This record gives sequence, C-alpha cells and structure tokens, in this order.
Amino acid sequence: MAVRKEWTEWHLTPRGWEKGATRVHGQGNTWVEEPTDRILSCVYQELETGASPEVKKWSEETWRSKKPEEAEAALGKFGPCPEKL
Repeated sequence: MAVRKEWTEWHLTPRGWEKGATRVHGQGNTWVEEPTDRILSCVYQELETGASPEVKKWSEETWRSKKPEEAEAALGKFGPCPEKL
C-alpha cells in the first residue's frame, strides 16, 4: 500500500514545458486544462511505500502529437520531461 503517491503532468508546448494537473499527498488533485498547442504530455510520479525506504521516481509519456518531427524538434530544444513535482 502506498504511503505517498504524488504526480505532476507536464506539457511540452512551443514555449517549453508547462506544468499541468498535480496530485499532492494530503491535498488531493488540482486539475489544469491542457494547453491547446501542446506537442507532448507526460506525467512524473513519486511513490513511497511502507515496504521500502526508497522513493520510486519515474516519468512516462501520456500523449504525443501526430506530427513526429514537431515532437522531436521540441524535445531537442527543451529536453525530456521534467523530473520534479
């Protein structure tokens, strides 16, 4: 069972990475509308359980534009999904 599970959505736009919806332990979810010009979306997560003192951290892509060259160019310019809440 999770002791703490938090996450943040990140959206890659022509302006760079923009923070989206979040979940903060003890505070619940804060929903934010996705930017209309997003190129790619990902979610960064942190999971802490009682079974291990380690905090598991990972990010995964959740949405990508149907224009692969646009996504690759933006990733080259702004880098991968931010690994922070």
